[in-house]
Amino acid sequence: MKRMTNLMVMVLLAMLSMTIVSCEEDDEDVAYNLEGTWVGSVKSEYFDRRYGYTTEWTDVQLEFYKDPYLYAEGSGREVDYNGRYYSSVTGFNYSVRNHVIYIDYYDGTHIAIYNYRLWMNEFYGEFHDYYTGEYLASFEFERLDYGWNYGYNKLKENLTDQVIKLDE
Repeated sequence: MKRMTNLMVMVLLAMLSMTIVSCEEDDEDVAYNLEGTWVGSVKSEYFDRRYGYTTEWTDVQLEFYKDPYLYAEGSGREVDYNGRYYSSVTGFNYSVRNHVIYIDYYDGTHIAIYNYRLWMNEFYGEFHDYYTGEYLASFEFERLDYGWNYGYNKLKENLTDQVIKLDE
């Protein structure tokens, strides 16, 4: 009977250890999934003495390039659009630490991205002040390309086009 009890305890411990395992991504996975080009809108809300509370939408393109020699860091650039034309282009370095994305722009601006969702072709969340944690804006982006995989997808499209032309 004692042997059966020991066996049951070992089985329960094994089952418990499997249920405690976390499925959360680590920082390097987040940086890996960020790589590529993202396009979408940034929504900022602020108080204007003349108009009161105002909401402003800006069309933005973010490009993330992961540094293959660093753990969860890289560089990139942000392109802000005003209508059909870009209004500014700013470079930045980024890092992912404890599931927070920190962006250091070359012009000296520092932001942190909290409460984000990064999944396949969607990326949305909130921009916060790097130092105070104060909310600045929210964003919604869609993936325009898939970073390193983008070249493979283009090659696959070209091969598919060639196969269709040969069949005709």
